[in-house]
Amino acid sequence: MKRRIVILAEQRFGPITSKMANGIIRYLDKEVMAVIDSTKAGLTVQAVLGFGGDIPIYATLDESLQHNPNTLLIGISPPGGQFPSDWYSIIITAIQNKLNIISGLHEFLNDIPEFKVLAEKYNVRLIDLRFHDHHGAIARGIARNFQSKIILTVGTHGNIGKMTAAIEMVKQMQRSGKSADWLATGQIGIMIKGKGIPLDTIKGDFISGAVETAIAAIDGNFEYIFVEGQGSIQHLGYSPVALGLMHGSLPDAMILCHRTDVGISDYGVNTDDIDQSIRIHEQMLEFVKPAKVIGISLNTYNLSLDKSRQVIDDIKNRTGLPVTDPIKFSANELTETIIEYFKNYRKRN
Repeated sequence: MKRRIVILAEQRFGPITSKMANGIIRYLDKEVMAVIDSTKAGLTVQAVLGFGGDIPIYATLDESLQHNPNTLLIGISPPGGQFPSDWYSIIITAIQNKLNIISGLHEFLNDIPEFKVLAEKYNVRLIDLRFHDHHGAIARGIARNFQSKIILTVGTHGNIGKMTAAIEMVKQMQRSGKSADWLATGQIGIMIKGKGIPLDTIKGDFISGAVETAIAAIDGNFEYIFVEGQGSIQHLGYSPVALGLMHGSLPDAMILCHRTDVGISDYGVNTDDIDQSIRIHEQMLEFVKPAKVIGISLNTYNLSLDKSRQVIDDIKNRTGLPVTDPIKFSANELTETIIEYFKNYRKRN
């Protein structure tokens, strides 16, 4: 059965504040029937995000039922990843209307007895994207010997477009006739791709091992494997997952991702210091397997086209690296750089 999704993004639907909703609308737009956010009711998704077309926004779930949805997706993530108490009635109503519920929150739908009992009664599925039956494994360093060319997206901060960059580069590679795929490492990527590993639910000791194991399962099936980055080693809250990804994948190359509206982060980090970001990412790997940042992917959603081009040119001149916004200007410059880079690259064991 084809999914017909209504996305719950109450009071937080926007370019930055509804990360799950935005990813699904960008890459699974044909499945999205409507968005729920009482503060944006009456608008279209296009009017709020700048993409997504005429998907309508409603104030309530009841209004969205006119589109005959069969799935309710939790499209935002409250602090701590817990279900707000005022969402309970919405989810219960959705279940009573026989909608499957999909969530990427840390608190699992299946751990809430009221939801589970109702889901059984109405014969609907509760899908927790972050649930993963992972058996703990410590990284062995076997990534040094992977046959595929491994490219990891890393970032100056969280929520800046690491998944988007990976997807756009893979799509461009495939359009060019190259053998390429990507590994989803978070709940949004898992929803889009249909499989992956939710790294931020795995115990710290086993994060790098989980990455290594997941890549090993597809190594050699594709010439290029792009690994979706998570968090940032410059973000004190999300650095463990970012570092685990680096050490688990031991990439052959990295693409640095940056958002042009962060500036000084909540932790006092100057995210605009691109040279420093390049340096510390390369230093984190050079002791075990050197890898270079070979390109920069920008998220310039807040800038005009002319201003975006200006910022891109400035960073190109400062770093000497190829730079682009893969959504506004395509990922072609990055993929051409990757292909050229690997012509003379030799893996170092």
